[in-house]
Amino acid sequence: MKPRCPKLEYTRQDKEFYDFYLKERIPEEIFDFHIHINLPEHIPDMTEERIHSDWAFESGLILPCETAKQYGRQLFPDTVYCMAGFPWPIQEADLEAGNRYLKAEKEKGNMHPFMAVAPWHKESYIEEELPFFNGFKPYPDLVSTVKGADISIFTFMPHWQLEILNRHKKTVVLHLPRQGRIADPDNIKELLEMRQKYPDIQIVIAHFGRSFTPCYLEAALKEMEKDKEGFYWDTAAVLNPQVYKLAFEELPEERILYGTDAPIMLWHGKRRWTFDKYINLVREEFSWNTHEEGIEAERRYTLFIYEQMRSILDNIEELEMGETFKRKLFSENAKRLLSVDNLIKD
Repeated sequence: MKPRCPKLEYTRQDKEFYDFYLKERIPEEIFDFHIHINLPEHIPDMTEERIHSDWAFESGLILPCETAKQYGRQLFPDTVYCMAGFPWPIQEADLEAGNRYLKAEKEKGNMHPFMAVAPWHKESYIEEELPFFNGFKPYPDLVSTVKGADISIFTFMPHWQLEILNRHKKTVVLHLPRQGRIADPDNIKELLEMRQKYPDIQIVIAHFGRSFTPCYLEAALKEMEKDKEGFYWDTAAVLNPQVYKLAFEELPEERILYGTDAPIMLWHGKRRWTFDKYINLVREEFSWNTHEEGIEAERRYTLFIYEQMRSILDNIEELEMGETFKRKLFSENAKRLLSVDNLIKD
């Protein structure tokens, strides 16, 4: 099985869902802060066993920049669409090639890239390339291929690299390790250590700290108290309405960034949840798909990205957050963080 680029199959149901639930509610600008951009040659040695080891790998490892732009325009035709992204920072990837590709796409005006970094990168390489990027995208997989491995943040994002990032006053987009996710006491301790030691780094905690159900974020925010205000948080791959309710009530509105996690979320489906787990229900064929609701129900599925968008917009309305908050979340917070003046419509 070769890594594949998802083909966006835009159905009549998707158009009807967009027109009924989203079209009149989405803002004029959408800045997708969290996208993985890769060409097939950037991940030449992925084995079939490795692809099947993680549902996200099987769902989407390949997404050229131009394709991502095309999909964004197709999904949100009534907006000015912009994106920030990074290569898949995994052990099999040619990270340097991925970085070169994103650097070239930035020069074309196609995106706002983050640099994939690994513990083995040399200081000279990082110092030479970092000025062309918004910051770092490290990843636990570069140290351990075990999902949720019990490892320190500083094993895959070592202190000497953080010192460089702090000196350049740039951003890190951080996917947390450990089974406890954002609620793990060691993760919280290390996040607070990062804030204290490297005050000029803007730390973005991806996926609300991997809080795909609310129990993790709720426990973490109680522990972090006011310290939660020192971080940014992105929405990538989060669909659970209760997570959004909690985040919108508890986190500073200037610190939440909209992100999709494409190409992983470019499929037709939805989620159900237990207390601490999520279950993906999708129409498309994957080795992990049990088709538990059956073909008839699956025909009514819309895109994961649309389900996420509806969950966000419903919470904004129910909590009476207002249009100003909506604009901040979907574009203005990212523009301010990355010093982007205006989004340019193609």
